Amino acid sequence: MEDSNPKIGLTFKTESIELGTVKRGEKREMVFEFTNDGSEDIEIELVSSCECTTIDYPRGIIKVGEASKLEVVFDSTEKEQSETVDVDVILKNIDPKTEGQIMHFLSYSFTLEQ
Repeated sequence: MEDSNPKIGLTFKTESIELGTVKRGEKREMVFEFTNDGSEDIEIELVSSCECTTIDYPRGIIKVGEASKLEVVFDSTEKEQSETVDVDVILKNIDPKTEGQIMHFLSYSFTLEQ
């Protein structure tokens, strides 16, 4: 029996980035690349993270098969210790199985040089 529900989602090249050692006050840039590998167009509603993180993400429709990216800047100025930072991607699209918004969870980690 074939699944009649559309496949909705993004495939990220990587879901976790290791920045290595970061000096306090240093800024690091990284990119999370993704492809809409679903069967319908998607739209990102929100990408959120901690105050130390600035994220530029595509606004508008991402067509089936289209590739794009999240451009992330981490500012270590206020950090006191090494950690893993979550980046949450929330789509406007609704999962037909759960009837909830579709989410992707990414992260990056760093070791703070004292």
